[in-house]
Amino acid sequence: QLREPALQEIRHAHEEIQAACRLLAKVELERDNLRDEIRQIKQKLFKVTKECVACQYQLESRRHDLSQHAAYQGELESQAGQLSGELSQLKETCEKEKEVLRQRLEAPPCRQDNLYLQESRRLSVEFESFVAESRRGLEEHYEPQLLRLLERREAGAKALQEMQGEIQGMKEALRPLQGEVSRLRLQNRSLEEQIVLVKQKRDEEVGQYREQVEELEDRLKELKNGVQLQQRKNQELEELRTSLHRELSIYKSCLEIYGHLCKSEE
Repeated sequence: QLREPALQEIRHAHEEIQAACRLLAKVELERDNLRDEIRQIKQKLFKVTKECVACQYQLESRRHDLSQHAAYQGELESQAGQLSGELSQLKETCEKEKEVLRQRLEAPPCRQDNLYLQESRRLSVEFESFVAESRRGLEEHYEPQLLRLLERREAGAKALQEMQGEIQGMKEALRPLQGEVSRLRLQNRSLEEQIVLVKQKRDEEVGQYREQVEELEDRLKELKNGVQLQQRKNQELEELRTSLHRELSIYKSCLEIYGHLCKSEE
């Protein structure tokens, strides 16, 4: 009867220890799950950051190519302007010389004879022929260069437009990646804060569990000591009962002997 409450206390203490161990295992499992989730987020963040760096590198490369195309286009435009200026200057010089000759031819022949008139006409024809040949030569020499410059200019403008479109596309593609990086960083920071809180909570709970386990162990020791003490008391009582039983038996025997003696004397 005295052992049953002690055994119940021991079983209750064991149940509390097992519940504390189960709760500790649950907290450790949650901690491991959070660590796995953080590891996956870090891997995803590394991948997105790598893609973002690659896009930024391509963007800088495109910008460098764009600056080179702009410089080349400026050089072509400068050459085209220079050639156009030279051609305009030649045309202006030719027009001035033609005007001078025309004025000379239209001047009234005051003392000129037919020979001077013929010579002037011949010189005018030769000059016009020279001007035409010079013009054709200039056109043959500069026109292919101008055409090539125009083609290069058109190609450069087209490439510039395409490159600007690609840069805009890269910027648009980079924008969600940057947003994803920011979101993942915030999520990672939040998870790290949760891990810190979980660790603090786990440490507090572990401390409480240890205190409870120590208290339960102390109670268990007390119960064991109480059981041992009760066992000793029971043993002493048993020994006392046995001793009393022996003494009672001896006393009964003595009474019986005394009774027999009394009867024999009568």
